[in-house]
Amino acid sequence: MNAVTQAEILHRCQWDDLDFATLTVDSALLGQPVTVRFLPAFDSGRVITAQMVAVLNDFMAQTPAELPRVKQLLWDDCQADFDNIDYGVQPGKGETHQQVNQREFGIYSAEDAYAKSNLKHFSIPEEEPGLRHRYGALDFEPEWAGHGCSLIMQDGRLIAAYSNDWYFSQYESAEE
Repeated sequence: MNAVTQAEILHRCQWDDLDFATLTVDSALLGQPVTVRFLPAFDSGRVITAQMVAVLNDFMAQTPAELPRVKQLLWDDCQADFDNIDYGVQPGKGETHQQVNQREFGIYSAEDAYAKSNLKHFSIPEEEPGLRHRYGALDFEPEWAGHGCSLIMQDGRLIAAYSNDWYFSQYESAEE
């Protein structure tokens, strides 16, 4: 996979009224085209930083070998929600909330969680001051979570699932 340059992104992307840019790229990881959203800081104008370019190239370097990690992170998020959210379905006799939610949604595995998640886009916000790592987020709309699920990418590695928003500073380890 050839790296994409800042000039290529600026030439191919489309800008909206808020100075956010979108670009569609082919994802080897997901085996499909993916919309990438570049989110410059408020009032910074139409900017694609070198770090944003690096995050896009990190994402494009992901291979199908990483797909099980995507599925596992979605499954982990699903299980956490099934343990913590009352969807209003009453458990049968001897059934746990986890079991009733699995039955209700038809999700029993990482494969099921992935199949019941709609990919929205890959988001690349402008870097926050003080962060030591590069971050992006693969944003999904899973059936079990109306608030969404973002898979956090740090320096080209999928490291966590987070709901609805990204607070990348929480992934900066004090030990580094």
